[in-house]
Amino acid sequence: MKVGPLKRLRDLAQSEAMCLAVSCVASGSAFAATTFPGTGPLPSLFSTVAVGCSLIAFTLMASRPRMRTAVEAGALTTERVSEDYSRDDLTGCLTRRRFLEVLNGRLAEIRRRQINGLPYDDFTLMLLDVDHFKLLNDGFGHHAGDAVLETLGRRAQQEADWVVGRLGGDEFAVIVPGNDHRAIAHDARRFLERLGEELHANSETRAFHGISIGVASAPADADQGSDLLKKADMALYVGKRSGRGQVTFYHGDMQRKQAADRQISRDLHAAIILNQLDLHYQPIVDVDRRGVAVEALLRWTDQTGRSIPPDTFIQVAERSELIDRLGEWVFRKACEDLDLLDVDLISVNISGAQLRHDGLLPMLVRVLRETNRSASSFILELTETVLINADQKVFRLLGDLRALGFRIALDDFGTGNSSFTLLRDLPIDIVKIDKSFIQRLENDRIAQVFVSAVGEIAKSLDIVMVAEGVETQTQQECARIAGAQRFQGWLHGKAAPLKSGRLPERSLRSR
Repeated sequence: MKVGPLKRLRDLAQSEAMCLAVSCVASGSAFAATTFPGTGPLPSLFSTVAVGCSLIAFTLMASRPRMRTAVEAGALTTERVSEDYSRDDLTGCLTRRRFLEVLNGRLAEIRRRQINGLPYDDFTLMLLDVDHFKLLNDGFGHHAGDAVLETLGRRAQQEADWVVGRLGGDEFAVIVPGNDHRAIAHDARRFLERLGEELHANSETRAFHGISIGVASAPADADQGSDLLKKADMALYVGKRSGRGQVTFYHGDMQRKQAADRQISRDLHAAIILNQLDLHYQPIVDVDRRGVAVEALLRWTDQTGRSIPPDTFIQVAERSELIDRLGEWVFRKACEDLDLLDVDLISVNISGAQLRHDGLLPMLVRVLRETNRSASSFILELTETVLINADQKVFRLLGDLRALGFRIALDDFGTGNSSFTLLRDLPIDIVKIDKSFIQRLENDRIAQVFVSAVGEIAKSLDIVMVAEGVETQTQQECARIAGAQRFQGWLHGKAAPLKSGRLPERSLRSR
């Protein structure tokens, strides 16, 4: 009978004169188990140990190739995961998590060297944010937005010594060596210029509006990552508020201003609830000085009796979710006041933030229904600076509003990058010439030519021209000669609440 190897091993272990040595090799280490001559149960125990060690040794030796393969595969997987974790798929920039690791690492090194009295290398953090990115996505599709982000990321990574990360969405962060504000501003503007040239040359991305950049310095402004990001973001916020497309450096006053804005926002929220707001109405008249409409102007008097300037609190509202609530309050109040005014037409201002939000049209329709009003009783005023960047979505919205019966007015024309194509292309009914032109009509040839040109175009397109800021009879006559058909200003009455002041007595005739 053929004897198996395990039985032979057991028989050897039971021999009284035998000394058994078993070597087990596992992961490069040797283990030895030895028996000495003896009698009784000990040989049986030794035999069991020997068999067990042998089985373990055989198993480990047989599995070593498989273990090596698994370890190597795991290493490759870890490498791929690390790469995925470090780089953004779309742009190739560092991911948010990896960028923050780099940022915090550099700041930690600065702090360490400061503690030890050693020299250190300061640096600058820039936050880049694409202006009107949502409009770009909504108007031209996500492929256009992705193309802008990919180009931005690629071009930024080509800049010497820039460490670039994508923090999320359309926001990027860049670490730049040094702290020379002038040099950094120059390099940033040069980058924006070259980026804009490339994007505008591409039909897919030519609707790109621009990029705003907020800048903070380390360690001068902050030596902790979260604080440095907050201050760069604060500078970015201030830059966007003052016109976008700018490179803005953080300074201490920004923090105080932000705190003041937060207080205004809280107070305004309370004012809406406590009914501290009011509408004042300013008359709009025709060439015969007959009142044809009123413009509703929002006013706020706080609990102390202090009047808060509209330019202050409306800008704060536009930068928060309050603008939608504020806009609805104004429109609802105008609807309620219509019966108390001796006019059939009220002009209501719509902010750019409202125009960009999807809820504007449903809100207007709902309030009209709840107050039993008609859209034909209202003019919606939008400023030139809002409409000059209008995309197809805004064009469609304006068309829908006009289809409901609203009239659309282009307000403050002449204050921004005035383009006569706005008059031609936008679905508008009224153009309001800014008071800065009307008040110079008597002596300024350029103002006369500009207003006359607008008047000619408006007449040919059947658009009513309104002269704003009329304070003297001479100004009104000059505006009338230039083509104005409606007039608004102190000559015909200041804005006043319903309980006082002279308001228009006649209703608007159809155009």
